[in-house]
Amino acid sequence: MTPEKHGTAIGAFLERARAAGDRPFALFKAGGRYREISCARMRERVLRCAAGLSSRGVGRADRVAIMLTTRLEWTVADLAVMAAGAISVPVYCALTPERIAHILRDSAPKAAFVEDARVARLFEEARKIGGIGEGMQIFGLERGAGSASLDELESMQDSAACECIEALVEGLSGGDPATYVYTSGTTGALKGVVVTHGMIMSEVLAAGLAFRFTHRHVGLIALPLAHVLGRMIQFYHAVHGPVLAYAESLERLAENYLEVRPHFVCGVPRMLEKIHERVWEHLRRAGPRSRRMAQWALAVGRERSQAAMRFREIPLALRLRHAIADLVVFRRLRSRLGGRLSDFVCGGARLSEEVSRFFHAAGIRVLEGYGLTETFAAVTANTPGDFRLGTVGKPLSGVAIKLAPDGEILLKGPMVFREYLNMPRETAEAFDAEGWFRTGDLGEYSRDGFLRITGRKKEMIVTAGGKNISPQLIESELEGSPLVHNAMAYGDGRRYVTALVAVNLEEAAKAAGIEGRDAGMLKDPRVIGLIEGHVRRCNERLAKYETVKRFALVEGPFTVAGGELTPTFKIRREFVAEKYHDLLNSLY
Repeated sequence: MTPEKHGTAIGAFLERARAAGDRPFALFKAGGRYREISCARMRERVLRCAAGLSSRGVGRADRVAIMLTTRLEWTVADLAVMAAGAISVPVYCALTPERIAHILRDSAPKAAFVEDARVARLFEEARKIGGIGEGMQIFGLERGAGSASLDELESMQDSAACECIEALVEGLSGGDPATYVYTSGTTGALKGVVVTHGMIMSEVLAAGLAFRFTHRHVGLIALPLAHVLGRMIQFYHAVHGPVLAYAESLERLAENYLEVRPHFVCGVPRMLEKIHERVWEHLRRAGPRSRRMAQWALAVGRERSQAAMRFREIPLALRLRHAIADLVVFRRLRSRLGGRLSDFVCGGARLSEEVSRFFHAAGIRVLEGYGLTETFAAVTANTPGDFRLGTVGKPLSGVAIKLAPDGEILLKGPMVFREYLNMPRETAEAFDAEGWFRTGDLGEYSRDGFLRITGRKKEMIVTAGGKNISPQLIESELEGSPLVHNAMAYGDGRRYVTALVAVNLEEAAKAAGIEGRDAGMLKDPRVIGLIEGHVRRCNERLAKYETVKRFALVEGPFTVAGGELTPTFKIRREFVAEKYHDLLNSLY
């Protein structure tokens, strides 16, 4: 049976895994090396875990929280919850107890999967903060982390129990809720998006038409699976069959690339920016000859990529020059990424076009897309056969897009949500009178039909002079230097734009010739002068009313743990503005 004949991703997975048998489903790190789990074994684990949940009283429409890192067990738990007819509730591991308490109070889970005893204690703290009763069952990956371990849930179930679960899955429909996914919360309170089985399946099928990765491909994932982009890729693998490799962590990515040798990667811009920064740091330490060779190769690569994107026949002389550039420069970069990487599926935040062009010149396509929690990931995407750098691609199959008079992106389609959990007023406000979903994002089309994101409507800076300014545009310019970890443009209702600049102390010390690395450097005239020069150069590329008139330096980087970033590395503007309230006011 083809995936199109299933109304649910869990049904499509069970059918595909049965047919695929011993074909590999995923690669996961254990005992210091990557190991393989077959489709048949994964199917068995999911059914047994679902039967275990059922034996513990978890049934149709019950909620089950999942607070695990990106790993095989996350997928086992997620698919098992859905197979049991229940609703999964992802929880980011980096959230504070107060935000976890909000999710638990709002979704009222009957059970939860937790990483270890530490996370179990965090859940207990959140439960008390939220005034939640003690009835929630806790299942840990480690023994002793809860009322039972994942292994115990699976091990006590027989084939008859698994057959009951398969019958239950057959009774699920596309309109049934599958998961409650809470928005990252750059502003305001977390909102629970009710995601149905039909939304997931519509997204997965549309992504399958766009990317066409098959069982012959290995995909590496390092994103939190509590985020819809990582989650969509998880279901893409489950339904369409590429081998899913779980990265150990962002810190171990360099090793994991070499161990897994992926054909494609799903990630966020920061992953690409780090590689880009490391390459240029290596070149700065290299000799003049190596730098000249790298700069020549990049120039050749950019020339070839521009010709390729215009679908022009590449001249023989350019093909020969690029072959030399690839041999002496680009092949070495790709070998550090495993040697087989051809596509990087990227979303969640804005990516610098300079970084996109760098990777395309090196022979790796960066396929940016655009989507929201409310659409269960992408509604537009660049695809291997049709892409433009600096854009987020064209609409996926089934998606309708129109731009409001003020440029706001409005959506309709089978992957667009119907409601926020327990929030009827916010649900009504999310749609216009004709039923179009108001994304809050601003966009425009290129001449050849590719969508560009120009800003965030709710985050627009409107100066005292009435000028509308996209902070992301300014921040993208400021963050284009190794001296800067993060930047936040500020100035709503003010006379002019200012910025907080989170300084990379290590890079600033090198550039300024300073011994030591401490926050006192932020007052050093040499460091201030370096940032002033960088801001001045950025301002030359901005409209006059967008230019940064004054700035303040803070120690970087902004982090999720520190509260400045969401788990997908977007700036939590209200939090940062409050944290640096006095410093920002001093700029006016």
